[in-house]
Amino acid sequence: MLVFLALLSGGAGAGGLGVTDAWKAATQHDPQFESARAQWEAGKTHSTQGRALWLPSVELQGGIGRADQQSQTSGAAFAAPGFGSTNGADFQTSIRNGDSRQWAFVAEQPLYDAGRLADFTVQKNMSAIAEAQFLQAKEELVLRTARAYFAVLNSRAQFVALRRLHAAAEQARAVAEGRYQSGDIPVTDMREAQARADAIGVRELDAQTAVTLSEAAFADLTGLEPLALKELPESEPADWPAPESLESWTRRAVEGSPALAIQRLTLTTASAEVDRYGVLTAPKLSLVARIGRDSLAGSGDFGAAEITDRQASIFLQASIPLFTGGMRSAQRHEAHALERKAGADLEATDQSVHQQARAAWLSLTTAAARVHALQHLRGSTRDRLEATRLGMELGDRTALDLLNAQADYLQSGTDFQTAESEWLLADLQLAALAGALSEADLERIDRQLVEQRSASD
Repeated sequence: MLVFLALLSGGAGAGGLGVTDAWKAATQHDPQFESARAQWEAGKTHSTQGRALWLPSVELQGGIGRADQQSQTSGAAFAAPGFGSTNGADFQTSIRNGDSRQWAFVAEQPLYDAGRLADFTVQKNMSAIAEAQFLQAKEELVLRTARAYFAVLNSRAQFVALRRLHAAAEQARAVAEGRYQSGDIPVTDMREAQARADAIGVRELDAQTAVTLSEAAFADLTGLEPLALKELPESEPADWPAPESLESWTRRAVEGSPALAIQRLTLTTASAEVDRYGVLTAPKLSLVARIGRDSLAGSGDFGAAEITDRQASIFLQASIPLFTGGMRSAQRHEAHALERKAGADLEATDQSVHQQARAAWLSLTTAAARVHALQHLRGSTRDRLEATRLGMELGDRTALDLLNAQADYLQSGTDFQTAESEWLLADLQLAALAGALSEADLERIDRQLVEQRSASD
């Protein structure tokens, strides 16, 4: 606030901070946006996770430990060079507390799996949802930055107007006291002038607080001190945004709305979950290759022994769930219910987008009309102020009449600036609903702004 008062007394330096500059700073400073950026980076990995579901997996397995083994085979046929052959042979192997070692390479290529198909759709949609959510976060940051920027400008304009009006009220009070002491006016006129000056002084204090709070909010969002913000022009520029038709904006909103895109993806995900639990999608088929070796060495009842098993195989592996205790049917029922919910949510979001587009379009057209009307009002209040000042010089108007005329003129200026900011914000809101809000929109606003004016302007 002290910085702002210094700027009021000395004027602004060269250059100025625009809305685009504030937004760029906010993207690096705002923790809410940083959280959204981290969520987006995490969400992008789901597309890779989805692709990996259909790529072969290779696993190395291994283990060491201690084991006992006792094996006995009877009634076996036996043949060996020099020993002839015999039937009914017995074989026995015994290892106690032996060294067990195992290793294997296992590769699996899924060929058909409804669960993987559903997971692939889920992962792909989660990545797309992350993109849409991050777009929402960026557009929301643009809107929050613009609101914070204009909140500072509007609060400062209100404070400056009340500061000037308070000075005029104090002057009117001094004049009233002098005329009362001279016996020209009754005490009620003097008291009225005093009360009016005191009331404006209270409003000035409130406006000063509003400036302090808006500047603090701007600094919290952007990490910048609002030293020399640019200002809104005192008259409507010729190339301010003109609203398109409501039908055009509604169509753009429905086609480009991030919220609708998220709900469409959510419905697609829910439908994939239904397919996961279909009766005909229960089987799984994959190609599996395995190579490995198991060994057990030690001593037992028959002396030292070692058992070694080597395997190398490739095979098609199929599985079909036969009984899951009702789990699969319950999951299928849940998936159908969630699919209906996603469809209802999509319809509700579509209605909401239509309503928001209509409200934002009306806000834009109303704000534009208010700017036009307030520009005429400002000219009228200026003419009234000049006429009242002349009437006071001629003795037809009082100091309070002049103060009222000054109040109306200054208030028309702050109302005009507020309407200007509402016009620009409504235009940004419409673009955000259509998912089309970008830095270019802020740059267009910056071209409408002017360098900060000194307090004497």
